[in-house]
Amino acid sequence: MRISFRGGDTQRIIAVINMPVWKFRNTDVYYPKYRLLEGVLAARGLSMDLLSDDQQLPSPFSLPGMEQVARRLARAAANKEKVFIFGDYDCDGICSTLIMTRFLERCGAEVKPFLPSRQDDGYGITSHHVRRAVDEGFDLIVTVDNGISAFDAVSAAHNLGIDLLITDHHEPQGKLPDAPVVNPKLPGSQCYREYSGTGVAYFTCCAAAELLNQPYPDDYLDLVSLATVVDVCPLTGENLLLARRGLLQMRKKMRPGLQALLNGNNYKITGRIMGWILGPHINAAGRFDDPHLAYKLLSAMTLEEAEPIARELKRINAERKNAVEIIKQECISKYDGSHFPLLASPQWHEGIIGIAAGRLSQAVSRPAAVGAISGDEARFSARSLGDFDLVEALDECHSETGALHRFGGHKLAAGFSLHPRDIPEVRTFLNNFAREHLQPEDQVSWIEVDVGLSSLPSPQEVALLDRLEPHGKDNPEPFFYVRDQVVDVRSGNNWYLARLNSGLKFFSSQPVTAGGIVHAVLSLGVDQYNGYYEIIGNAVDVRSFLCNRDDLVQQYFAWRRGKEITEWAERIFHELGLDRKGDNAKTSLFLSPTFLRYGAVKGGGKKGESSSNRDGQGL
Repeated sequence: MRISFRGGDTQRIIAVINMPVWKFRNTDVYYPKYRLLEGVLAARGLSMDLLSDDQQLPSPFSLPGMEQVARRLARAAANKEKVFIFGDYDCDGICSTLIMTRFLERCGAEVKPFLPSRQDDGYGITSHHVRRAVDEGFDLIVTVDNGISAFDAVSAAHNLGIDLLITDHHEPQGKLPDAPVVNPKLPGSQCYREYSGTGVAYFTCCAAAELLNQPYPDDYLDLVSLATVVDVCPLTGENLLLARRGLLQMRKKMRPGLQALLNGNNYKITGRIMGWILGPHINAAGRFDDPHLAYKLLSAMTLEEAEPIARELKRINAERKNAVEIIKQECISKYDGSHFPLLASPQWHEGIIGIAAGRLSQAVSRPAAVGAISGDEARFSARSLGDFDLVEALDECHSETGALHRFGGHKLAAGFSLHPRDIPEVRTFLNNFAREHLQPEDQVSWIEVDVGLSSLPSPQEVALLDRLEPHGKDNPEPFFYVRDQVVDVRSGNNWYLARLNSGLKFFSSQPVTAGGIVHAVLSLGVDQYNGYYEIIGNAVDVRSFLCNRDDLVQQYFAWRRGKEITEWAERIFHELGLDRKGDNAKTSLFLSPTFLRYGAVKGGGKKGESSSNRDGQGL
């Protein structure tokens, strides 16, 4: 595939090789200078205190708006009021609905959970849902994982005389609804900002529990952990603490519904299993069918009750995967090389356009939007990469064109809707915006390396890395760099097992040849066989040599002075269109196919940050 980068009046076409650039977080951190776990934390600028069992969660009242919301919620429970819980159709919305429902029931309220249909209801509470709650005799409405932009619903609640509480974690869009709101992202917030909707619902229940002299709903921390990982919230600070506690709870006693999704296998639950196995099946219910299916699965009390629901979710998820692949291939066939592809069809299912947008974005290394057209409305999901901010792009688009009915989301994932007739205008604007703002480094795939291995660690040290689980956004699985001679290689169908001079073995899907020096980035695990423990690596990437950015800059200086340089450095300078004499405009190494294939950079600055050389030109 060929992709165009535009800079000034010139256009550079380069072949994008689907290989990542390595980024060493800290080249001074290596084993055995640091013990393995300490080295990972040091490379990430973290302290061992982060993993202390003595870490305490903040008071639930530290979240802005909590006092008013918790008091009204506690009153509803104490007075046994009828409470209508309005959730969302994804994993985060389902988990937060279940926690809020079970907690209020436990405290004496009469509760009805409601999960909207993506097709029939769309996202977020509306005036229609408020009228329904009033007609059914409810005293209080509580939103979870939505509501921060529910202005019409709040207005309807005022007019119809019903109280409405909002618990949400999404970014406010300027003004706030005229209702009690708890949200870590409220203006002026001093608390941790990145909780999931389930995390906010959990803290809201904790605050109400304090007022009611009831215990915290800690038996639902497994759902907080699941939602935090699956909703791709940053696993930092308080989120990591919540997710870790929920993970350990899940390992100790797993919900029957989750056991059923894993076919009853006694897997050691990790962030990867949550994010890549459990989460997609739970999300599939809301994407393709009824989110109440997933709610029932997570509520199931026995494996016998859960198994038929799990079988149905597996069927739906298989259907979802097939449909996503079809849309992805259609999108790629229609891709015209634009900087921000925006594609839509009345034949595409709205429940999976977000996944399809992510697949398209990965395939073309651009931000992308995929839409489903229904009558006079086209609903889009967009996905981005690097530092390209979708919310900024959509805000500018709406200000300039006025075409968006509504929009919102996060930097890397957002949604918007518009009339189909306005698609060409919005497509043109977003393409031009991306042409101006998208940087070559935004389109690079990165592998971040934590620790270099100068010797072989013990299995006990590798096992300690589990204390960093669950892995996910901003807390990835640790990766280790090794440079060593390959002693021998065994191979099979698309796999290679290499043994290094140090004794370390690793599996690779890339060819490895015995006798030569190999550079490899590995994840590490411990294999047990007949009571013997052995470290086994899994290769993330394998190379015959590394092309270091700092070394390239020095070679550029030498080259400009007429000295001889390496063949691969000269090839990179040629690919970048640099001249040995005369003026060179500042450029980016990420426009070089050779650097994309073999490149490595040091951490510490912004990814891909360019630096000037002494001639006023730079790489």
